[in-house]
Amino acid sequence: MATLWLTCLAAMALGLWIDTRVTPATLLASECGAPGGLLDMAWRHGALMPASSAAMALAALAPWPAGRMSAPPLAQRLLCAFAMAIGMVLGARLGVTAALLLGASPFGGMALGMAAGMAVGLVPVAVFSAARR
Repeated sequence: MATLWLTCLAAMALGLWIDTRVTPATLLASECGAPGGLLDMAWRHGALMPASSAAMALAALAPWPAGRMSAPPLAQRLLCAFAMAIGMVLGARLGVTAALLLGASPFGGMALGMAAGMAVGLVPVAVFSAARR
């Protein structure tokens, strides 16, 4: 699981770097902290950060072999991509909010929140994987 998270995190970071070449980091952070429901946040996230969203999803869906075993089944990879995407969106919102409360950089809070949200998003995948064994 840690390797998957690190792979997806690296892909998301590369995508975020690409996204900030098009959209200023301050705008990305302000939109992630804007009010709205999960669908609103997901829409803004996908529209303003297409590279980071796509890179993370592709890394999660890729059929990476797990040690000596073959790649996880497609259903597990889909669950992983979905759970991590939700975690990334919610983590961005919480990270911006926390950064503002602490007087820190909203963009830094957004990036850390996204990473933490992706890690939390892996919990259902780990449970699903353990149940299959």
